[in-house]
Amino acid sequence: MELNFIDIHTHTTKSRDNLIQIVNLDLGQPYPEQGYYSYGIHPWALDNADFQVDEALNKLKENLQQPQVIALGEAGLDKFHADFEQQIRLFERQIVLSENMKKPMILHEVKSHNEIVTLRKKHRAKQPWIVHGFNGTAQDARQLIGQGIYLSAGESLLHPERKIYKSFKFIDLDYLFLETDMAEIGVEKVYEAAAKLLGTDIVTLQKQIFTNFARLFGRETRGREALH
Repeated sequence: MELNFIDIHTHTTKSRDNLIQIVNLDLGQPYPEQGYYSYGIHPWALDNADFQVDEALNKLKENLQQPQVIALGEAGLDKFHADFEQQIRLFERQIVLSENMKKPMILHEVKSHNEIVTLRKKHRAKQPWIVHGFNGTAQDARQLIGQGIYLSAGESLLHPERKIYKSFKFIDLDYLFLETDMAEIGVEKVYEAAAKLLGTDIVTLQKQIFTNFARLFGRETRGREALH
């Protein structure tokens, strides 16, 4: 039987029999009847002076009630955008929503490892968190994984100058996902790069990441075609 590739975070829908993907949608976008999706309020939304936080949170709560929406995201913190204290307040409200609705979170995180860890402890969050597009050091990885936070790597694995290229082999595979995000490449290319850096084969990596996916999302996806 052909094994599935998991693309934990992407902005483009690709239709293939051996691909499971969580497609990130904007709050106003409808979702198709098939597949898995995430909705969240990105910290960059606060760059817009007209952005209405309460209205967006109400819409997010409505969207998260749909069975195909299995994660909340992107949410998170980014020190290069918007007022950071406003970002923290928005992120905390999404943490509460994630916990109440039992939806794992997919995080956008830039220069904010310490704050992410602090907020997870503060809220005693039980839902899984996945930092997407991780490009940190081995120390960063250990800090996040130490709090039970998963890491997802993407196209950066193809670029030797990126930090993740050197730190990737130090990531605990029980906390690993792979993604394409906005890259115009197939997730297979990311798996190939990851397998090479880990000194393993693609099939072994597929099995591990599928196991991780089932651990996080098995309740939402059990019995549906993707996990048969």
